[in-house]
Amino acid sequence: MPKQSYIWNLRDPNKPEKTLEAPSPLCTMVFNHKISDIIAGGSYNGSISFFDQRKGHSSGVLKPVITTVLERSHHDPVYDIYWLSVGKSGSECVSTSTDGRLLWWDMKKIDEKAGPFDELVCEEKVTPDGAPKIMGGTSLEYNSEHTPLKYLVGTEQGVILQVNKRQKQIQIQQTFGIDNGKHHGPVYALQRNFQHPKYFLSVGDWSAKIWSEELKQPIMQTRYHNSYLTDGCWSPSRAGLFYLTRMDGFLDVWDFFYRQNEVAYSQKVSDAVLTSIQIGPLAAIGDSDGTVSMLSLCKSLVQGDPREKEIMQTVFEREFRREKNLEVAKRLADKTKPAKEKSNKDKIAAKLESRLKDIETEFYNIIADDEDQKEAIKARGAQQNNNENLGNTGMEGAPSQK
Repeated sequence: MPKQSYIWNLRDPNKPEKTLEAPSPLCTMVFNHKISDIIAGGSYNGSISFFDQRKGHSSGVLKPVITTVLERSHHDPVYDIYWLSVGKSGSECVSTSTDGRLLWWDMKKIDEKAGPFDELVCEEKVTPDGAPKIMGGTSLEYNSEHTPLKYLVGTEQGVILQVNKRQKQIQIQQTFGIDNGKHHGPVYALQRNFQHPKYFLSVGDWSAKIWSEELKQPIMQTRYHNSYLTDGCWSPSRAGLFYLTRMDGFLDVWDFFYRQNEVAYSQKVSDAVLTSIQIGPLAAIGDSDGTVSMLSLCKSLVQGDPREKEIMQTVFEREFRREKNLEVAKRLADKTKPAKEKSNKDKIAAKLESRLKDIETEFYNIIADDEDQKEAIKARGAQQNNNENLGNTGMEGAPSQK
């Protein structure tokens, strides 16, 4: 894998403006929201590197000003990082990896000995064999405007964790999709709706799903696509519109404000696998060949109906209530079901026991018949042998006819 990552200027798309070189290839990187010259990058070897554009070389190559120690870093590739809005300095960030850990870092307090100041192991407490199961993190979502204490973590197992971090306690508050609605593969993207942050989008396997943080199963989802999905995000200006990238090189635009059963627009972007997307004034889409495509967005994708925010709030609430009612009905059905199931099970058990007794009796009768037949055969065989012996004796004692 190449160790170079690039910062581009759209005015000169033929060559990168700056090159970032970390000790290990970067899997993700993000600009600091308070100091745009600071960049955090998660590496393939599990370490976190921090770059400062103000301290770059004249050649345009940036080396990390700080890199975390491998012994105190992640043990797997770092797949997502978020800068936190806690504190005035804006030097804190959180990272996730498939090693199943969330690590909180303070850039100003990292040295050769210091590691993360907080850590959480993502474990599934209830498993059939009773042992905790580690769930690897593949994506993160953090929205300080909605709540600075809650984090969403997408996992390799297809479920989504909601983590609550207080000053002295970090815990997994809720698990989405553990019983119903989880993805059939890793969750590659998580993002809260910009205008309704209580609802968030997840992308994995062949579908995208919309969740409410008050319900453990999705309230809405797309149909299954013909190709595997790799990334996705909400439109920053429209409440009901989101984008999805696919492995066959297509970009799909879903507009739930107008229709929810089919794609509103699909565009072939590359012959290679599309790997990532970000939406701003333009749509930036990366592919597996290393090419970044910049797409301009038409007016209808940027500006929607003035009532869209209000109408989508109504749509989300309607779907939430529907799923909530279904969940309550299922819970009530499960409560009344055990008594009936128990009586049915008792009847089935009695029938089985009676049948087993009949089979056992029949089996012993067959054995008994076989034993009688064996004794009779044995007796006939013995009698026949005696007769043959007597016949042979008589023939030996008879006079010769010669």
